[in-house]
Amino acid sequence: MYTEENQRGRFPLRDILLKAIVVIIFLILIIFIITRVTTPNNKNNNSTSQYDEVFSENLETMEKAAFNYYTKDKLPLEVGAVSELTLREMINSNLLEAFTDADGNACDVNNSYIRLTKNDDDYTLRVNLKCDKKEDYSLMKVGEYDYCEHDICKRDSGKENNKNDKEDTAEEVEITETTDTTTRDNTTNSDNSNSNNASNYGGNNSSITTSPPIVTLYEYRKVTNPVLSGWSSWSPLELNGNRYTAVKCGVNDANCLREVLLYSRTEVIGDDDNGNPVYGTVTYYSYRTRTLISSGSTDTKWSTYNDTNLLNQGYTYTGNTR
Repeated sequence: MYTEENQRGRFPLRDILLKAIVVIIFLILIIFIITRVTTPNNKNNNSTSQYDEVFSENLETMEKAAFNYYTKDKLPLEVGAVSELTLREMINSNLLEAFTDADGNACDVNNSYIRLTKNDDDYTLRVNLKCDKKEDYSLMKVGEYDYCEHDICKRDSGKENNKNDKEDTAEEVEITETTDTTTRDNTTNSDNSNSNNASNYGGNNSSITTSPPIVTLYEYRKVTNPVLSGWSSWSPLELNGNRYTAVKCGVNDANCLREVLLYSRTEVIGDDDNGNPVYGTVTYYSYRTRTLISSGSTDTKWSTYNDTNLLNQGYTYTGNTR
């Protein structure tokens, strides 16, 4: 008769295999749990990245539409004058097609806009886009430059510098040619003339051409927000017979002086043929207003680098140079 000890002694390989199988199953479970924990984070990161990418594309689409819209007859004329167009108006004018964010939701067509402000010699273009998960804007200096494909375009310091470099090069060539001509004329003169020229110029026949120093100017900008009154109380609910849309104003949006809220509820709207009540959704609206006390402004100045006088007054660098 075999004892239990004898049976274990005969099958040591089986015990080793069982232990190995248990260890493998345990490792598989650990890998599975780690994968389940980390995968949602990766998906969220990818989702955020995709949302930002679509948002940037939509913002760029609005910028291109702005350059198509602002022709000479639509540019503000007086310094400080502002021309603004909401995303809703841009879509209704067929400047661009309606777009959505990465989640398929429409962006805020009332608080998304393009705004052009007249400066002394150029304009400031602000393109603001507000969607469900993100709101951002681009701010750029634009003007009627020689290299524009439209009536206005974004200022390109590189193209302006290239133009100035070509003009400077042309001036240097002209000076060099004049000097060479003088040298050739002097060569054809008699030895006595050369001696006289040498005495007049201190024995040195070469002419020295000096270029004026190049001074780089930096653009500074100071933005003053508009001053607005506080909001009035909300008006009593009224039937939305005119089909108003909801309006939410930005804190410093001087062009938005009236907010509208919509309310919907189920009410009896009539009776059917049998005299039973018929229910439907009825929309009401309420609004509040505020007044503009003083308009905001954008002041632009050009000066040398690190102008402490302007910096102390609240001006900041724009990154543009000339």
